Amino acid sequence: MMFSKSPYLLMLLCLLLALPGQVAAGFRDPLSVELPELEVIEGAQWYWAGRRMAVNNVPMSIKLFSFPGTQEQVKAFYLGLWKTRGHGKLTQKAIGDMSILGYQLDGFQYSVQFSQQGEVVDGKIVVTPTPLNYEERRKTSLPLPPRSRISSVVESIESGQRSESVTFESSLDVPQVLDFYLTQLKNDQWVQYSGSGDGYGGAVVSFQRGGELLQLNIKGLQGANSTFSQVLINWVK
Repeated sequence: MMFSKSPYLLMLLCLLLALPGQVAAGFRDPLSVELPELEVIEGAQWYWAGRRMAVNNVPMSIKLFSFPGTQEQVKAFYLGLWKTRGHGKLTQKAIGDMSILGYQLDGFQYSVQFSQQGEVVDGKIVVTPTPLNYEERRKTSLPLPPRSRISSVVESIESGQRSESVTFESSLDVPQVLDFYLTQLKNDQWVQYSGSGDGYGGAVVSFQRGGELLQLNIKGLQGANSTFSQVLINWVK
């Protein structure tokens, strides 16, 4: 009887193999994607702002650096480096005092953003897959109140600990959003252990569930004809 199902399994396998890369990528954990590294200019001090992270499902790594020199030196270093890498797509632009260099090769995008700050250059290096290789989406397993719109979902792994930060706006006011989460999280076995704010203009409430931690930040905002709420949830899993 087991062998009678094999044609259907083969059909399913063929269907999965035929999926476009962008769609198939949507099934992968973005934090499991291995991104190539882009070196920091020699002589700079730097650190990881996010080595294994994802923004709206797009895998990403971010380095921050400070270089004792000039923007021209930084620009020359990366343009020279990329010339040795192959025939990738190079872009250059400036926004105010900030220079932005971009390079795309073999399914990945590299961005170096930097500006002169006195005698040093402060910069950021970002590596992501190209848009064709990963689908952006804003989804979370956290409960959301009615009439909410997600702005961003940031996931990361730090020292083996997985976390998620969700930012969204709701047309509900602060008391309504707060009541929603106090009820919903209690039903999901979360225990409140601290809180601050008046619950009308804003509130910060912290919860724990086993080894998990969750902090709820609600801020009331005034629109043209109504009030609404801006919410940030930090969840350490």
